[in-house]
Amino acid sequence: MAQLDSPTPQSLPRPAPVRCAADALRVLFIAAANPLEPETLAFMLDAHGNGGVITVISGTTQPDSVLAVAECMARAAEGVPRAAALVLASVRPHGTVLPGDIDRWLEASQLAANHGVQLVEWFVITHSGAQSPRDLLGEPERWHLLQHIKS
Repeated sequence: MAQLDSPTPQSLPRPAPVRCAADALRVLFIAAANPLEPETLAFMLDAHGNGGVITVISGTTQPDSVLAVAECMARAAEGVPRAAALVLASVRPHGTVLPGDIDRWLEASQLAANHGVQLVEWFVITHSGAQSPRDLLGEPERWHLLQHIKS
């Protein structure tokens, strides 16, 4: 009886690194529900912009939901040796950036920092596109910090 060769195990292709807002938005728009629905999306990156898992929390209709997600993800990052950065997105299908979102950005950033993770971006995604509350504050982008975070 002839023995069949077992197939050579092949690994899945590695996703491209996320190193800027455009990269992050490509990932987020792929992961977001279609049609858009209220949810919060989150993913962690290492110091080189590599990630792997996108967490989607459905039904996050309250603006402060992003804070609970930021804290939960930052706490989880403590158990992931290479986790260095966090990206968040609040999907508000019929909404927009809200006046309190600047404070939410600052608080989410601090929550992440308290657990040793850099919040590099938080987007608010609506039917008209995506916006960062960080921009309203006039704070510069943080993507360049990835290369300065120890791996």
